[in-house]
Amino acid sequence: MNRKFSIITVAAFFVLAATAWAAVFFATPGRPTSANFEVRPGESAAAVADRLKQSGFVHSATLFRFVLTTSGFDKVIQPGSYDLGGAATLRELAERLTKGGISATEFVLLIKEGEDLRDLQESLKRAGYGGADQLYDVTGEPAADCRSGKQPRDFSGEFAFLKDKPDCVSLEGYLFPDTYRLPRAAPPEDIVRRLLVNFGRKLKRDLAGQVAASGHSLHEIVTMASVIEKEVRTEKDRRLVADIFWRRLAEGMPLQADSTVNYVAGSNKPAVGAAELAVDSRYNTYVYPGLPPGPIDNPGLAALWDATSPEANDWWYFLTDSSGQVHYAKTNEEHAANKAKYLNH
Repeated sequence: MNRKFSIITVAAFFVLAATAWAAVFFATPGRPTSANFEVRPGESAAAVADRLKQSGFVHSATLFRFVLTTSGFDKVIQPGSYDLGGAATLRELAERLTKGGISATEFVLLIKEGEDLRDLQESLKRAGYGGADQLYDVTGEPAADCRSGKQPRDFSGEFAFLKDKPDCVSLEGYLFPDTYRLPRAAPPEDIVRRLLVNFGRKLKRDLAGQVAASGHSLHEIVTMASVIEKEVRTEKDRRLVADIFWRRLAEGMPLQADSTVNYVAGSNKPAVGAAELAVDSRYNTYVYPGLPPGPIDNPGLAALWDATSPEANDWWYFLTDSSGQVHYAKTNEEHAANKAKYLNH
C-alpha cells in the first residue's frame, strides 16, 4: 500500500512539475533569430498571433490571442515594423504592438557603448540597410591611416568639434551610441550626419565644460575615452585607469593598452600574444608612444565624462581578468606577477 502510494505521489509530483513548466514555457516569449516583426495593414489580431508563433516570438498562438483579447490590445494593434527583442512577458510583447511601429521606409539602428565601425557596419547590414557596404567611404576604415586606406568624408565644416580630428583619421569615436530611427533610402553620408548631430548635441549639453577644463583637446578626450571604455567596465575603474594613462603619457611611457592591439586585429582578446603586440600600426600602443591616432570605438557619455575626470592614484599598471575584475600594480614586477596569476592559466 505504501509503495503504491509512493508511486502515485511521485507521479503526481511529475505531473504538477510538468504542468508548471509548461505554464511558464508557454507564457514566456520565445527567442527568434531576428527581433524584427512587421504587422501588415488591416491584419487581424488572430493572424498576427499565428505569424508570431510561426516566427518563434511566442510558443502558443492561442495563449497570445487570449492575452490580446483580455487586455483589449487586440483592438488597438498598429501596423508597422517592430523591434520585439527583450520582451519579458506576453503582455509586454502585446503592448509593444500597440505603440505604432516604424514604417517600411525606416529602420532602427542601435549603437552600443564601445562598438566600433566594424560593429556599426554589421548592425546596418542586419537592419537591411542597402548602403552598409559604402559606410567606410564616408567614415574611413577602422584602424587605417587614410594615406593607405579610404579618405574619410570631411564634415569639419558642419561640425566644429571635428576640427581637432586629424584629416587621415576615421570618424570612429564621434558616432554617438544611441538608438536611431533612420530612413532606408538615406545615403550613407546622411546616416553618418545624423550620428554626428547627436554627438554634437550631447557634447554641448553634457561635456563641453568638462573638456575645456581638462587641459586636453576634444580629440584626445574622445580617444582616451574609447580606450578606457574597452579596458575596464565600471566608472570607478575607468577613472582610475584614466589617471594611470594620462600619467603614463605625461612621463613619456607607452600606454601598452591591449584594446588598441585588438582594434588593429579586429579581435577582443583579454591578453594579446607576442605576434600581435609587434604588429606595425600606429594604433598599437605597445609599439608607438602616446595615444593612438584616433579613437578605437565609439565611447558612451559615461566614458567620455570619466576621461575628463581621472581619479588620482599611485598605480602605474593594471590588467583585467576574464571575469572583468581589475588588478592594479605599482611596479612592473607586481604587474608581471598579476599576469602570471590572473591571465596565464
